[in-house]
Amino acid sequence: AFGAEAIRLSSNINEFEKMLLNPAVGLVNDYSFLVTFAEVFSGTKQRIGNRLNDRAIISAPDLEKLSYEERVRKAEHESLILILARPATTTSGNSRTVEVIASIELRLQPCDAKIPFSIPWLDRVERKLVKLFNLVSFNTSNNNIQPYLSNLCVDEKFRGQKIGRGLVRCVENIAKTSWGYDKMYLHVDEENPAALNLYKSEGYCRCNRRWNPFWSGP
Repeated sequence: AFGAEAIRLSSNINEFEKMLLNPAVGLVNDYSFLVTFAEVFSGTKQRIGNRLNDRAIISAPDLEKLSYEERVRKAEHESLILILARPATTTSGNSRTVEVIASIELRLQPCDAKIPFSIPWLDRVERKLVKLFNLVSFNTSNNNIQPYLSNLCVDEKFRGQKIGRGLVRCVENIAKTSWGYDKMYLHVDEENPAALNLYKSEGYCRCNRRWNPFWSGP
């Protein structure tokens, strides 16, 4: 998550050591945040552009007659991002601006438990590394591609009004009626009880844990 520390200083070092290390740790954490933000922003912008250039704006990517690798490459460049917003008037009286309330993303992903990057080539690099060094204990060659729910965000001012639940049901309906799938999967932080309760109450069940190579953090 944005704002999470990339590095935390151990609690068993003394204050002098902390004083010496804190500036370096701060620089590393700031750099990590900027890289993560740039990666997410760039990837999301690209996928939105690809979708807006598609006349069939709600339909799933056409994966017919493609090999597995071709299907993955096509799917990773396209997603459906829904944004809930309302008109907002600025102090200058400009009524053309909007206030974003919530957003959600629906895309197609291989069912290998990997959390996708926003920039596709990073996914391909990570999959190759995991396969090369055998870094995960479960099957990473699952050729099944399914709808994947991600980036569900609701502005703090509007939480508690079941907006997130409504968006989840909206993309479920799209995945079923427009895309023709009967399953959808996602990743959720076990330390986020609100999100866990939401998905459990909507009928989602735990089927696996995410990839956990050493570089992905706890």
